[in-house]
Amino acid sequence: MSKPVSKEKQRRINSDIIASRLQVISAEGEPLGILSLSEALAMAEEKELDLVEMGMKDDVVMAKIMDYGKFLFKQQKTQAQARSNSKKADVKTLKLTYKIGDHDIDIRRNQALKFGAASHPLKIELRLRGRENHYETHAMDKMKEFMNSLAEVYKLDGKITRAGNTLSILLYPKK
Repeated sequence: MSKPVSKEKQRRINSDIIASRLQVISAEGEPLGILSLSEALAMAEEKELDLVEMGMKDDVVMAKIMDYGKFLFKQQKTQAQARSNSKKADVKTLKLTYKIGDHDIDIRRNQALKFGAASHPLKIELRLRGRENHYETHAMDKMKEFMNSLAEVYKLDGKITRAGNTLSILLYPKK
């Protein structure tokens, strides 16, 4: 029964190599020419390193003499670094109310501008409570006015949707 092959162990090393003739590269990166498998394994064993199959070139299997453990470690480290450097765009949410004051609107606008500068998508929500539900058009106007004040940072091509008693829209930053 064969074990499943993980991504790190896809390369054949040492006695797992099938090819009888190999284009071998030394640990320092110098080409050693085309050698038989037994010669290449002997050279790797002499230096106390591994013979690692790297790929094919012109119907010849390429192999490199290296410390495979160090190779895997460096590979994992660079992948982890790439993952940490990739930026995830978190959707930021701002909640407005029907009776929100002018000063509070200014605070929300400043927050939205900071989110836009950091390239975060923005979700704006306005919840209507009780009798406020009768004034949906006025609430929509209030949201549109707030959105228009963000026109320098966000694209305003979305549509305000209503789910229950909540009006919401998702805005994406301009590039």
